[in-house]
Amino acid sequence: MCLCFVVTGGGLGHNHGFSVYGGRWTTVLPWAVGIAGAAALIWRAANALGDDDPALARCLRVNVVLLVFILLTPDSIDQAFYVAHIVASVALFLFQAIVGLWLVVRSRSQLVVQLYVLQIAAGLVAGASQAQWIGLLSPGIFVFQLAFFALLMCLPAELRGHELQVRA
Repeated sequence: MCLCFVVTGGGLGHNHGFSVYGGRWTTVLPWAVGIAGAAALIWRAANALGDDDPALARCLRVNVVLLVFILLTPDSIDQAFYVAHIVASVALFLFQAIVGLWLVVRSRSQLVVQLYVLQIAAGLVAGASQAQWIGLLSPGIFVFQLAFFALLMCLPAELRGHELQVRA
């Protein structure tokens, strides 16, 4: 995403979300590589969690499938792709919101609750922007994903109190 920001001179100010980069010839390659790279790393994390936390590992794998669905449905091709892309995006956000709530219930930590509130607030901003009520889609998406990432990062330490090790 950072390379896409550099190439286009920004990106948080428009109301099209980060998917705009998948529809521009100048940014489609770094956008696709970024999403594919993130998907590969998330899949690897799921594999590392497989024995210790199979439920969370499954959640991460579903997250990867939804990311790939977004990658394979660029919204700038035609109306059918646009609709498929919106469906994939909404499914990803709803799934991540549900997983976030599940993580809150599992940990009952004040920090996890606060991160979840931030995630949902950002999701509401993104949703209102998608409906064209406000113009903050990219910042809403960015904060939502950052909060979800933070939930995932703090949870293993909260639940187990030790570091997970990635197996080769």
